[in-house]
Amino acid sequence: MKQPNILVIVTDQQRLDTVGAYGSKVCRTPNMDALAAGGLRFTNAYTPTGLCSPVRCSLLSGTYPHEHKVLTNVALHPIREELDPAQDRLSPALKQAGYRLGYVGKWHVSKRPPTDFGYQDYVSLGDFESWRREIDEPIPDEMHDYTKQVCARDPAPIERSRPAFLCDNAIRLVDAYSKEGDPFFVRLDFHGPHFPNVVPEPFFSMYDPASLEPWPNAADPLTGKPAVQRIKQRHWRTDNMSWADWQLLVAAYFGEISLIDDQVGRVLAHLAETGLDRDTLVIWTTDHGDTIGAHGICNKDYTMYEEIYRVPLIVRWPGVTPEGQASNAYVHHFLDIFATLIDVAGGEVPKDAHGRSLRPILEGREPPADWPKDAYCEFHGSHMGLYSMRLLADDDYAYIYHTNDIDEFYDRRHDPWQLTNLAEDPGEHRAALEERRRRMVGWMARTNDHLHNEWTVDWLTKDPALAAEAPGRRRTKW
Repeated sequence: MKQPNILVIVTDQQRLDTVGAYGSKVCRTPNMDALAAGGLRFTNAYTPTGLCSPVRCSLLSGTYPHEHKVLTNVALHPIREELDPAQDRLSPALKQAGYRLGYVGKWHVSKRPPTDFGYQDYVSLGDFESWRREIDEPIPDEMHDYTKQVCARDPAPIERSRPAFLCDNAIRLVDAYSKEGDPFFVRLDFHGPHFPNVVPEPFFSMYDPASLEPWPNAADPLTGKPAVQRIKQRHWRTDNMSWADWQLLVAAYFGEISLIDDQVGRVLAHLAETGLDRDTLVIWTTDHGDTIGAHGICNKDYTMYEEIYRVPLIVRWPGVTPEGQASNAYVHHFLDIFATLIDVAGGEVPKDAHGRSLRPILEGREPPADWPKDAYCEFHGSHMGLYSMRLLADDDYAYIYHTNDIDEFYDRRHDPWQLTNLAEDPGEHRAALEERRRRMVGWMARTNDHLHNEWTVDWLTKDPALAAEAPGRRRTKW
């Protein structure tokens, strides 16, 4: 089969329930919906970790953060401040397969640019700000405020907005590369809808704040839940926010999602106008989600709720993917996308990669018999310091292991908004909880997670034999 061109579109911090194709009745995403109608939508895609830099590094390395060791955002902690180009196995594989590589937008992988990783062209978020200054178009101060969740109107017209600038440059690279005969790989990564949401009209006013109904879990009292969640409310100054306060933020968040959707529509339309769409594999996803008022919390760190970890993932590969279909296979998101891209390009997926190629599913086949029936995700900390958590989610339950607080256990079928934590008093769910703890230990062992040690295994399973097999004092020379 001929190598396809590849366009990977990544938003930042977009909830699954903001997409019409995933059931949103409010937020308008006609172009994402159209892509889903012409391709395949995954309903159980989970991000390996709910934080920008670690998960973006996972897409390049093909491994969980515990393996590539960029545990928090670039330059925030000294464990490993950035991904080394030598750890990037995706870009070299694509380049070796004959692809021309271009990167547009948010990077957040290293203090070194994508051109140090083999990309021929790079247009950064900083280039956007320089361009705005050159054309004497002021940038609102709110665009640089990350200490709290804020929103503002961008006085510039749409064509001078950040999403428009990025899409203009993506189109430019697509045109340049397509004329040279080789297949192209273009990343188009947006800053939004990550806050601060600075949005031009008419998108800033597209959603009436007063009309937005609260999330069903917006008033979660966090009773019987880990203390870190209440602490995060105070860190982000949301502990006394009313739904009316959140409505302003959610309206702008929706507005930026619709703006990005509108601008990506131009890129997809350009592919169609030039006939490139027939030979281009398009992947549209996000790095992770956002609570933005769910559980009274903003942002994503130190919680592993569904709003953060279950993400939209849409793939269109003309002549290959079934049109308008959905797959409920469990996908480890950027880990599986890593393997898929190398496979599609004609390369060999590294044997130590933590993900698997989605190609059988993209081709309309059933997943292999040994395909995971659950998702395993991790978190290591963020701006406020290191903090270890692990998540195992399947059709029935979500189990979250906190190394230094009480655990969480939610009945996904009967409590989809994750309001009632069953971990401390599981009752009839006890056997299910114990089973998932053992399955989590299995994931830890298979992926060489550093939490796979005799103390963790003993705590999770109370099984002396399993604990004795795990790394620890008994298996280490002192």
